[in-house]
Amino acid sequence: MAHVIVVGAGAIGSHVVTLAARMALVDELTIVDPQSYEPGNLANQNIATADIGRSKAQAQMRGAKLVRHDLAVTAYALPVESLPLGRLRADVILACVDSRRARMTINQAAWRLGVPWVNAGIDASGLVRVQAFVPGADQACLECAWDAADYALVEQTYPCAAVSSALPTASSAALAALAASLQAIECEKLLAGRLDDALIGRDVMVDTRHHRHFVTTFQRHTACRMPDHEGWQIRESRVNPMSTGFDELLAAVAPGLESSPD
Repeated sequence: MAHVIVVGAGAIGSHVVTLAARMALVDELTIVDPQSYEPGNLANQNIATADIGRSKAQAQMRGAKLVRHDLAVTAYALPVESLPLGRLRADVILACVDSRRARMTINQAAWRLGVPWVNAGIDASGLVRVQAFVPGADQACLECAWDAADYALVEQTYPCAAVSSALPTASSAALAALAASLQAIECEKLLAGRLDDALIGRDVMVDTRHHRHFVTTFQRHTACRMPDHEGWQIRESRVNPMSTGFDELLAAVAPGLESSPD
């Protein structure tokens, strides 16, 4: 059985939570979103009027439990940037976020933890974009395709607009549901180990307005700015940091290293 994390419970995320809850392979679901639902969200997000004013993460947790009572669901009403790294350890992360900063955080966390992730975004003009990443030293990450202009826009937020970095969009519920469905399909492939069928190393863009779709392949960029492309070797330590001296703690987590007398 598998653990899936949904980061962002807005237009795309509110739809993908329900889809993830219905996946037979999923027995644990984590939802991350710092915001609360507003009246305007009824137009394109998978919510009811009773959810207005409620935490998005908490509301989606309740919705997922209505789908499956036996599903273990955890909600964090926090920005993903504030979440401890260990809380993002899962089998797959589904990114439905509204900023490059959040996507960059997820990308780097996924590589450090060795967790596959699927990115999805929409644009009000009718574009849907989905990408899948599986961490590895030779695998392309999100930032491998970024240039200086992308990094300059890291601080800019815009709801669910992975396709466009312009202004906040007013995309339809149908477009959001389409993105969520494509994202969920890729998630199921990763969970089932069908890596040859998955979107790894590719980018799919669907132009619903003109009935076209485009598939782009991207490669590992040797000059990628993301640190630790090899990932981190993380192991459990049974040392209690509250009752252990620094030298003993250092010896436990990094054998062979000694603290400087200075």
